[in-house]
Amino acid sequence: MMTKSSSVVFVINKNSRPLMPCRSMRARVLLRDGLAKVVSRVPFTIKLLTQQSEYKQDVTAGMDTGAKHIGVAAISSGSVVYQAEVKLRGDEIKGKMDQRRMYRRTRRGRKTRYRKPRFLNRGNSTKTGRIPPSVRHKLQAHDRERLFVESILPVTKWVVETAAFDIAKLSLSDNVATLKGADYQNGRQKGFYNAKAFVLQRDAYKCQYGKGKCSKILHVHHIIFRSNGGTDKPENLITLCKIHHDALHAEKLGTFLSLEKSLARKASTKVKGATQISMIAAHIRRNWWNITETFGYETKLKREALGLPKTHYNDAVAICLNEKETVEISNIKYSKRLVSKGDYQQTSGSRSEKTIPTGKLFGLRKFDLISTPKGTGFVKGKRSSGFFAISLLDGESITDSVSVTKNTVRLSARALVLISRTILAKFLPAVNDGISFGGSR
Repeated sequence: MMTKSSSVVFVINKNSRPLMPCRSMRARVLLRDGLAKVVSRVPFTIKLLTQQSEYKQDVTAGMDTGAKHIGVAAISSGSVVYQAEVKLRGDEIKGKMDQRRMYRRTRRGRKTRYRKPRFLNRGNSTKTGRIPPSVRHKLQAHDRERLFVESILPVTKWVVETAAFDIAKLSLSDNVATLKGADYQNGRQKGFYNAKAFVLQRDAYKCQYGKGKCSKILHVHHIIFRSNGGTDKPENLITLCKIHHDALHAEKLGTFLSLEKSLARKASTKVKGATQISMIAAHIRRNWWNITETFGYETKLKREALGLPKTHYNDAVAICLNEKETVEISNIKYSKRLVSKGDYQQTSGSRSEKTIPTGKLFGLRKFDLISTPKGTGFVKGKRSSGFFAISLLDGESITDSVSVTKNTVRLSARALVLISRTILAKFLPAVNDGISFGGSR
């Protein structure tokens, strides 16, 4: 394995079709002679203005799919020509939709309290094959990254790492090795009327607090409240008597459920991520063409043979290769982050009256890329006094307070996909070059 330090310039023809990338020296000559123009600065891409030879080579692109991060790489003639890591949006989408639902319900109570509910008049409620917005975002992010790579490189083949999870085994905490055959139909709750009956039987019809005098009336309590995203799964339910259940909601029992909360949250997250990745894999198989599937154990074997550390973009590099194939590694990595279309938070807290500026302030919005005397970065926080907080794309703070009223230049506007270029120093922690930031084109 060798390391290549020189960066490449991506080229598209006058009809916006991708060509093979060229050296920076060649791109400089084309720009100087007026034969090309710059269409994107990160990654640096030029467009030819005249008809030129369109010699192409085979380009293999690889993708490491994921529910939180995507790794992408492209290899041609034994060299890495593109590698990137994309950070997806987390649970903020569901949180924003829950907040919107709350606003809508309270508004209905204020304005039309006597109107009968009309749930079925909403298109999504009767739509077949509906995908939740949080999952749809992840599916579209994989499609978007594929189209982006194909817009700057003449990709001839895609290799995608897909994963298959046994959700039934992941949902169980014990006896997972003995689950086979008809066991998938004969689940834990078979023979019970509902989840409440199963939990009471599991807890032997006893209060699980077990301290002091207990009532004979038993309740089934949600460890993580449904208002906080808790589910009705048995892992999130526990048996308490009426006395201790009332005391718990009155916050008189302390945090005796802290361990159970962490276990319930871990079980929910484990199944949630596996379900989303399975949906992503099914979406790719159904809608993508000319792809070859690979699996995690093959990726790990090839990555360790190359001596690369565990990262999403290094996994993508390994995915592109055949077994025992070597490659020339690039030290240029592109980091991407997907953000919301706008910043709609009005106040600093759920009950706060302190207003947060959501539009432009001093001509700048959140996530605008700016150059200041204290550094170059993305706007992280704004103050009406003119002192802003700026950070790198990964959230690392550059400064918490810099005046944007003087000596400040906006380099690029906010976009759905934020991009920055990073120079990797001998596979050590990434070092940002400080000047090559930009938004999506």
